[in-house]
Amino acid sequence: MVFLSVVFVHAQTMVQPGNFQFISLHGPLMYYWNNPTVATQFTQDLNQQLLAKKGYSLGTSPIRFSLLKNIKEFNSSNSNTTSSPIIHMKLAEYPASLYLKQFYPDQLNDSSQQGIQSVLLVELSIQNNSAAEVFNRSLEVFIKKSNSIGFGIPFNNLHLSAKGFSELMKKSMEIILDSNNQSEQIELKAVPPSMGDNFIIGAITNMPKIAIESKGLFSKYALNGKTELIRWDEQRYLEIILRGKNKTSLQPALNSIIVEKEKENPQAVFVFLLQEARNIVLNRNYQLVIPALVRGSSSSGISNMPIVEPLEGNNNFLFNEKDTIAQFSIETDILDSTKKIYPYLSSNGIDSSSLTRINDFNNEINFSSLYYLKGKIRNQAFSIEVGEFFRAIYLNNEKIVLLSGMEHPERMVIFNPNISTELINELILLSYNRFFQ
Repeated sequence: MVFLSVVFVHAQTMVQPGNFQFISLHGPLMYYWNNPTVATQFTQDLNQQLLAKKGYSLGTSPIRFSLLKNIKEFNSSNSNTTSSPIIHMKLAEYPASLYLKQFYPDQLNDSSQQGIQSVLLVELSIQNNSAAEVFNRSLEVFIKKSNSIGFGIPFNNLHLSAKGFSELMKKSMEIILDSNNQSEQIELKAVPPSMGDNFIIGAITNMPKIAIESKGLFSKYALNGKTELIRWDEQRYLEIILRGKNKTSLQPALNSIIVEKEKENPQAVFVFLLQEARNIVLNRNYQLVIPALVRGSSSSGISNMPIVEPLEGNNNFLFNEKDTIAQFSIETDILDSTKKIYPYLSSNGIDSSSLTRINDFNNEINFSSLYYLKGKIRNQAFSIEVGEFFRAIYLNNEKIVLLSGMEHPERMVIFNPNISTELINELILLSYNRFFQ
């Protein structure tokens, strides 16, 4: 018995690319169109959605992406001299504040609008050979910041990685070309990209990333099948009394430093910065002691907050009960010219294969730590680079841990698995003490 299979092939309408025009009034987002991977992926996604939702097949003519200098240059139509319909696209990115002020002024104080980073306006139109539009639809995409899963230094005007941008365009095409989806606005929570560098992204590529759950003064994470739980208490201050019967007893080295500092700053106040901390699993209690100078702010800013400066010298301590766990010095604003940041590259903060160019420059920035701790912990040499967005921990001149997070730890990479968890927790407690925030 012979079965005959008959395949019916329906003719598809061929649609040719027309004007694809893009601009950003906010940052370098549109530079992604120069990346062949992004452009090719978009062409494939657009063709797929045109076929699935409209029965159109994208013509073989390549899509030419035009980045405009002025939004007034937008031109969505031209004379159609072909027998095929022509598809046009407009894409514009606005700063959130500018867009809301211009189009939604009544919603500026709406709590639901808080956290919007930027707004993308996407418009797609199809024009037939009589120059009339047979399809026209736009979509507003409100981009909000999602919790980061990567490491590195974020941009202040770029809120999507190359992959995130491709995913945004795919989602936009799905909605715009779907006649059953009448959405005019969507909200997208995006993981922020990080700048390229020569000391973070390469080091963590292919390394296991450990998520740290931090809430309030507690941080929790899992390592080697066990749960670790650490806690910081609130900061306290103890004034150092320099004269009188209640004069504070000081080590000679620290006393000499304070005497010299008082000559330079007669109005300054000297204190011990104190913070209690705890390893809850091991039932270990710690106290951090940092001698510091407090002086009035010279800034004319509204806050007029006092300036607190750790004193120089090896006079800072971490105690476990009565035992000295660590003794160290603290320096501020330390430049490391061997560590470079590349603002012309973006990454997902996870692996170096995601690095993508976002402008035509090749500028680089030397990294400066906010604080630099150096000393001994449990009789081993250690140092900690405290950056605004991460902490790098070294033991015996070997980088052993990298932590990501501003005010509390959020992720961790451990480079030396032989370091004890107890020591790692003590170093985390030092790295994220509340005086460095």
